[in-house]
Amino acid sequence: MRSGPLYARSPDPHKRITVAKTLLTIKLAGDSGDGIQLSGNRLAMIQALFGCEVATYADYPADIRAPRGTLYGVSAYRIQVGSGTVYTPGDSLDILITLSVAAYQVWHHKLKPGGILLADSDAFTDKHLDSFSLTENPLKNPKYRVIALPISSQLTSLFASEEYKKKDILQSKNFFTLGAICWLLERDISQTQTWIQQSSQFSEKMKHINTLALSEGYTASLVRELIPFHITLHGRCVDQSKDHRFLNGGSALALGLVAAARKSQKTLFYASYPITPASSLLHTMAAYHEPDVIVHQAEDEIAAIGSAIGAAYGGCLGVTGTSGPGFALMSEFIGLAVMAELPLVVIDVQRAGPSTGMPTKTSQGDLYLALYGRHDVAEVVVLAVHSPCDGLDKAYLAAKIAMERNCVVIVLSDAFLASSHQVWRIKDPKSFPSIHIPPIPNIDDFQPYQRDPQTFSRPWIPPGTPGYEHTIGGLEKTPCGDISYDGHNHTMMMQQRHQKIMACEDLLPPLIVEGDIEAPTLIISWGSTYGALKQFVLSHRLSCQPSHRLAYVHLEALFPLQKELADYLDGRKNIVVIESNNGQATTLLRDQFPSVSFISVTKCDGKPWNQLELKQRIQSVLEPSTHTRL
Repeated sequence: MRSGPLYARSPDPHKRITVAKTLLTIKLAGDSGDGIQLSGNRLAMIQALFGCEVATYADYPADIRAPRGTLYGVSAYRIQVGSGTVYTPGDSLDILITLSVAAYQVWHHKLKPGGILLADSDAFTDKHLDSFSLTENPLKNPKYRVIALPISSQLTSLFASEEYKKKDILQSKNFFTLGAICWLLERDISQTQTWIQQSSQFSEKMKHINTLALSEGYTASLVRELIPFHITLHGRCVDQSKDHRFLNGGSALALGLVAAARKSQKTLFYASYPITPASSLLHTMAAYHEPDVIVHQAEDEIAAIGSAIGAAYGGCLGVTGTSGPGFALMSEFIGLAVMAELPLVVIDVQRAGPSTGMPTKTSQGDLYLALYGRHDVAEVVVLAVHSPCDGLDKAYLAAKIAMERNCVVIVLSDAFLASSHQVWRIKDPKSFPSIHIPPIPNIDDFQPYQRDPQTFSRPWIPPGTPGYEHTIGGLEKTPCGDISYDGHNHTMMMQQRHQKIMACEDLLPPLIVEGDIEAPTLIISWGSTYGALKQFVLSHRLSCQPSHRLAYVHLEALFPLQKELADYLDGRKNIVVIESNNGQATTLLRDQFPSVSFISVTKCDGKPWNQLELKQRIQSVLEPSTHTRL
């Protein structure tokens, strides 16, 4: 992607330097409690408002307040910003901002030689250096261009005449740092000052402290020459505040659900129990104070899905959201929705590990649970979100399928996508696909489980509709709605429910091959691996001979699979499946295509894939004759 140093060195330290390319990767890191996630998010927002494309990754410990000064207690936020399309939050760093020695220890190996190390010099004391057995101060390392800011002492001096506790003053280190970064990157701070004053998460005292700290970080970099140069990111400079939104994976899912409810003219009923990392969706939904959006925080996940099914029975768009442990608890109720044939959307924001596991780390480990995690045969549609903003489209599609086909749709997101942000261009509501809920059949021909001959779906009839009273519940029925224990009837109904799910493939987006369509090696991915693989394939295509290119497809649905996939598998020498679990999609593909050989490439470390990992892992599984292709 990029070659050469980040900037051209100049003997004049005051001379402006210019980034060599149009992409810049920045990481903010500090102890848990330093406000890294808040300042990182604001920096990404500032870049988005300036007109740049942005991709982010929030990496923080599971502890509510991890011990300060420990390696496992480091909180970090990574941003890749550019003037063109940005697919990933980046790998190696152009700029590392660190507020503690522990944060430096964890992340300095990612900083490029010649990159910028911006640090709170007050944190790099002999005591802190000794705790990590550092004999030399990293801020004197000639490998990096070091910007040493005495942040703590600057803040203490700034508020010397005011009666504030030192603890409150030092809580604003992140805003001082943000001001300094804005000066470094030539970004205005006025919008952030306004945001602080309007934010409900700060007390009046902290609004004052944070606003002054932000201004001091910016002006001190200029007046006191704490940062005697700028970095200019080449590219466009446009105001995106009117026609764009800055979304994370949770807010995008919420927008998609609301859009689907309004397009179908149905009330949206969202029920959930707070759980990391799905809570961002609940928080966003709770902000909708509108009559056609009902949000219910239940006492647990079982109550949440039960109330969502009840809402679907009553004629609403019923949705519930959770993460792995809560998703497991919902298993029996998903079976009820399958048997009652009611429209239900279940959103699972996956996290790493069984039980409590690593709740703030990412994974794709719930695929088996989504596909098979119910007793007997209870098939559902399974979709996967591939980027933060794609959550909007997937949530909308899930609601459309659920309401049009009277079935359960599971949407798989994950911790990486839920907390990551992207810039999204606001859509015209008219551009969303129509949602055609089948009309209630003629009362003379009505049978509650009589199916449409093309879609195999039964009618969705809210209770209280005169003349359409019928039995509903978890017991098996005949087409006319009578409870039945007859084996032949059960076999017929089970087959029809299967046909209904398989017929949903007609509503799925087409599968697109990228890279070299005729390449002997095909890469398959699903979910959040999309961005890293998309960037990898693009980079590889630009750096190799035409005959050595890769083909790449990304699965938007896991069940049913997109119908074009079978044709794309033919004639390939190598088919490599990339995922962040123990090979669950590979098992699914081997089951669906038993005559095809699939190569599984996986990892389960709780982190998103990066370019170097992909290159090394893909090359290691290919035949020796194909190694030169990478």
